Amino acid sequence: MISINDIDKPFIDKLFEKTDDIIKRGGSKGKCRLNIHSDKILVNAFFEPSTRTQLSFESAMKSLGGSVINFNAYTSSLKKGESFKDTIKTLSIYGDIIVLRHPQTGSAKEANEYSDVPVINGGDGSNEHPTQALLDLYTIYKSFDNNLNTVNTILFVGDCNNSRTIRSLIKLLHLYPHISIYFLPYSGCNPSEDMLHSISHKQNIQTNILDKNQPIPYHLFDVIYCTRLQKERIYTMKQQDRSRTDIVITKEILNKCKNNVIIMHPLPRIDEISTEIDNEPNSVYFKQMEYGVKIRMALLDLLLSR
Repeated sequence: MISINDIDKPFIDKLFEKTDDIIKRGGSKGKCRLNIHSDKILVNAFFEPSTRTQLSFESAMKSLGGSVINFNAYTSSLKKGESFKDTIKTLSIYGDIIVLRHPQTGSAKEANEYSDVPVINGGDGSNEHPTQALLDLYTIYKSFDNNLNTVNTILFVGDCNNSRTIRSLIKLLHLYPHISIYFLPYSGCNPSEDMLHSISHKQNIQTNILDKNQPIPYHLFDVIYCTRLQKERIYTMKQQDRSRTDIVITKEILNKCKNNVIIMHPLPRIDEISTEIDNEPNSVYFKQMEYGVKIRMALLDLLLSR
């Protein structure tokens, strides 16, 4: 699981069906413990900070009955000069599957070439985050009664240039060209030309970049997907000066939306969504985390059962 480009609709259908089954087996408490991979070991190889991705994969693997090794790049032999290749070769000996998070674009593809076991891309730079896109799509799917055909518009708010979660979800939306995409970027964070070209080149998807200084038609959108300012991916002070969180989703904005709109965020949240809407039924960003464990359980099961 290196790239969204490796995913097709039949795979998504199979993954969602398995995830639905895991949730059903979890019962009213929402927990599901399946002792089906007790002989397997997951290696979490995180070269970059993470809370949700790392811990949800650990939770998912343990819920499948397996074991987890958490690799710490900051206390490893990398500090002695060991190469990335040798590190990955070593980790593939210790486990049956690797989840990799790395700040460099293309690192997951490179690791997959070195590893003797499957590698899951847990985020490579500003490039991709495939499992986040899958759990995001699953959250939309569940929020609209298991029917993506009823979702017609999605608004991306925030750092539309540097967010790998936006980039990855858009790549999945190529499979659903009936969905129109809108952008409401922070100052200096407009989607790049290559992203816009990718959307128009792959599918005839309608895209629109909105001006925050003009009235925003919030009533049009089925999904509002927010992201934080990706400060760690803004490499120059000049860019930082131009980029700031200048759009905040508040109760006032929510009141302008459709009754069944959903508000999403991959988290961590800084200040781009007001906490006053956390308990509104439209706010599903904590539900995304819950679905994230189940999606990753299903994905691990599919990959480990091959």
